[in-house]
Amino acid sequence: MKYLSFLTLTSILLFLPTLTNAQLIQLGAGGGLTQILAPEHYTNSVEEGGLGFSTEWNVGVIAKLGLTLFPLTPRAYFLYHSLTGSGELDPAFYLDPSIEVTQSISEIGIGAQYNFIPLPAGFDPYIALDIACNIFSSVKEGENYEVPNTQETRFGGGIGLGTEITIIPMIDLDVYASYKMFNLIGKEDSEQTISALTLDVFILFSFL
Repeated sequence: MKYLSFLTLTSILLFLPTLTNAQLIQLGAGGGLTQILAPEHYTNSVEEGGLGFSTEWNVGVIAKLGLTLFPLTPRAYFLYHSLTGSGELDPAFYLDPSIEVTQSISEIGIGAQYNFIPLPAGFDPYIALDIACNIFSSVKEGENYEVPNTQETRFGGGIGLGTEITIIPMIDLDVYASYKMFNLIGKEDSEQTISALTLDVFILFSFL
């Protein structure tokens, strides 16, 4: 929880002083895909002793502040990543060899984006850098069994490229692809870094 408290304080310090200079407030909701890249324990199949996570879904919300006299746009977001793996264990040792493994990651992040020169046809590309507090649920094997002592809170970050696409005045689509590392800070000595690629689409509503 100390990482979540730190992130909350940082968010307050980042956003409150800029509210008086805000030209535009954008709020959005959406989701997309989460492709787990590492470690092998997450990506290996259940038959190989892994969790079998690959491409899964995520949903979330995002807020942005457009500022005067400042080249960066502060942003805050929440993403819920749902991870699922399935496979067959050795039927010689299990009455029911089929197994499904599930886990979730709740990502609470803040950061900033730098918008490039807008392109024709309403495209406004940007690069973004974020830090996040990531809350891992317990790994659940089957419907009822949770692996003990697997619920953890970690601190990570991400970098990505995106573009805002104008649909109609005051409503945009935000398409964003990023590389994330969920547990850079706070992990144990033997804990491997969990990384992923995400691709998300948000509907943004703008307010003056």
